[in-house]
Amino acid sequence: MMLVASKIFILSIEQVMGRVRSTRIGPWNSRIFIGIPGMNSVYLYGFSFVDEQDGNFYLTSDFANKTILSIFALNSQGNIVQKDWYNGSGDTGWSAFQTECDVYGKCGAFGTCNPKNSPICSCFQGFEPNNTEEWNRGNWTSGCVRRTPLQCERVNKGVEEGKNDGFLKLNMMKVPDIAVWSSAFENNCREQCLENCSCIAYAYDIGIGCMSWTNKLIDTQQFSSSGVDLYIRVAYSELGKVGDVKKIITITVITGTIFLSICSYLLCRWMAKQKGNIPT
Repeated sequence: MMLVASKIFILSIEQVMGRVRSTRIGPWNSRIFIGIPGMNSVYLYGFSFVDEQDGNFYLTSDFANKTILSIFALNSQGNIVQKDWYNGSGDTGWSAFQTECDVYGKCGAFGTCNPKNSPICSCFQGFEPNNTEEWNRGNWTSGCVRRTPLQCERVNKGVEEGKNDGFLKLNMMKVPDIAVWSSAFENNCREQCLENCSCIAYAYDIGIGCMSWTNKLIDTQQFSSSGVDLYIRVAYSELGKVGDVKKIITITVITGTIFLSICSYLLCRWMAKQKGNIPT
């Protein structure tokens, strides 16, 4: 297990097997690791970071339930686990590997993982598989590539500039690895990213501040609770496609509901007629 802290605001815990990074649960927002869903409900005061100023540092935590005794350990399968003892009985309270999505970079660059979906990996809106054949076979490590170049790329290539880029909002996300931190306030975080051609995504957490990414977005995951909102930069034309998809889904749902209602009504009429309740 490796505790990584290039600066305190992007502290993260990583598990390394040999020379290969196997999982990541950061970053730390001075209270909890936002890469662990549901952590708010367990840790009353979160983690405390202690720097002994001699190259050593460690974390302590406190539980809402004071009768719980807990330790973190690396088990024989190479998994970081939290062992809890309560009223004389022991149990595994948490483990780093709970689903396939906890494997570092499971879906490759610009791919996101959701353990409730099948398949679990998908490309961000505006991206497509880098290797379609491998992707369809369930090998997602090659990730995804951007479908439409961003405005800065088009300008540099001498192509028509077009309209300004925009951001797609993804809710309850585990943020990508290798974030760049800034002191910008939440309402300035978007503009700061938009003004920087190298910035391809941003997120904001009140305990961390403004996070942005200038490289490949890797090791993201869709949570069913917790997480943060992640904003991914896409070409303006991709924003319209999102709206079109939503319209198609809405129209399909409404049409299907009306059709089923009519069928149900006609079926009830037919059944009543068969019983002789409605005169012919």
